[in-house]
Parts: sequence; C-alpha cells; structure tokens
Amino acid sequence: MAAPAASFVSSLRASRAFRAGLALLAIGWGPLLLYIVYESLSGETGGNPIGLGLLMFFSTPIALALLLIGGVAAAVATRGANR
Repeated sequence: MAAPAASFVSSLRASRAFRAGLALLAIGWGPLLLYIVYESLSGETGGNPIGLGLLMFFSTPIALALLLIGGVAAAVATRGANR
C-alpha cells in the first residue's frame, strides 16, 4: 500500500502547476508574514501594510487553483500508472 502513496507524492512533486502554486503562495503570503513578525519583534506599531495585504488577497485564489490543478493531475497520473 505504501507504493501508491509514494508514487502520488513523486507525481505531485513533478507537477509544474503544483510547484507554481506553492511558489505563488510563498510570494503572496511571505512578505505579509515577514512584516507581521518584524512588527511583533521590534515593537513598532502603526504601519499599514495595505499593499502586502492586497498582494496576499489576489495571489491566494490563483495559487489555490494551481495547487488544485496540480493535485488532480498528479492523482490522474498516479491512477493511470497503477492500472
């Protein structure tokens, strides 16, 4: 039973859409998370990261769609290889 799961994970890693979705998610969420960590560690308040929030807001649905497409493609490839 472990072989199909390993095959699915390797198909998922090979999927360009899945990797693009992960990269877009990191690019969209990373700057805002870094700003939040910086602000909490430095004690500075009053910043307004509206641009970072908009970047996260608009990149998330596209990234999730790419992750879904990559996951479905990997599942189809794994199912086809197991037959």
